[in-house]
Amino acid sequence: MTYDRDPKYLHPYIAVRLKQIMEAIQEKLPATHSPKLISAHRTPSDQFELFKKGRTFRNGGWVKIGSVVTNLDGFIKRSRHNYLPCTAFDTGLFSNGKYVPETPLYKHIKQGVKLGMDWGGNWVSFKDQPHLEIPTSKFFKTNIEKDSGLIWQKYLVKAGTYAGVLDGIFGPKSLAALKAATNENDRNLAAWDKLFARFGVLEDFDQ
Repeated sequence: MTYDRDPKYLHPYIAVRLKQIMEAIQEKLPATHSPKLISAHRTPSDQFELFKKGRTFRNGGWVKIGSVVTNLDGFIKRSRHNYLPCTAFDTGLFSNGKYVPETPLYKHIKQGVKLGMDWGGNWVSFKDQPHLEIPTSKFFKTNIEKDSGLIWQKYLVKAGTYAGVLDGIFGPKSLAALKAATNENDRNLAAWDKLFARFGVLEDFDQ
């Protein structure tokens, strides 16, 4: 994977806040430590590989046999990381440049809450301290699917290929505009790369 830590795949709501989030976390850390983006977008296949960790397939289903890292398989149950752009990211802590997977200092990732994010460390079950995600209330019409469609539509407006309603419903007109702008038939990494290369972060996205 060459895209999983690339900030260009972050939802614009996150992208415009990322620097401030990292600075807020850094302020709480010792001078020897620093926060870095370690996981942004994941394809469903990437997610499924994570889902299989600590599990084995037995009697027609996946059974836990050890410590698991996610309950989301990327296909039946999608992770916030699986959207394009992704609506969540994980932050890793590094000490003198070396990744530190476990330390009480991960509690400081919660500084992202002050900048409009939800923190996985606040979850009742399966706490995920490195994880920050966009609150549902911040999505276009509070609908994550329409929110994703709207971002793509706005890019296609900038590309000059879409003149339809900005409703987040990615139907035939939106798909035709995508094909005209990127020569891709669906909203994949290649299409995103082409649009992002032309227009960068949609800094005017916030509703």
